[in-house]
Amino acid sequence: MAANPAFPRITPTTRSFTLGDYPTKTYRSLSGVIFKRAFGNKQTGYTLDLTFKNVKDAVAVAVGQHYVDVDGTYGGFTMPDKTFNGMDNSLEGLVQSPSNIKWRYAESPKVQSVQPGLSTVTVKLVGELSVS
Repeated sequence: MAANPAFPRITPTTRSFTLGDYPTKTYRSLSGVIFKRAFGNKQTGYTLDLTFKNVKDAVAVAVGQHYVDVDGTYGGFTMPDKTFNGMDNSLEGLVQSPSNIKWRYAESPKVQSVQPGLSTVTVKLVGELSVS
């Protein structure tokens, strides 16, 4: 396995992004009072869903091979700028901040064969802060 290989340089057809949240724990007392405890000052648990519609099977192979190269849901990686082509710079900055975010597969990529030689690939990712 290569050291943190970047995701393939392909532009998705659609992207869906969810901001992370601050690590907290909610406690409920016996009287019903709720209080929260913060365990950090940085957001975590970002999600990024990518769909590549009607792409050549070679794209499906590239995504599948990347999944294998990063050891499935275990390894972290960076996303190339091409993933965010077409997004406004401020929105891309929101998705890519903080700069030390590492993406991981939330599950294995899904490939749907559309017709011979064409497929639709769906990828679900979760972003976590890296130590380095």
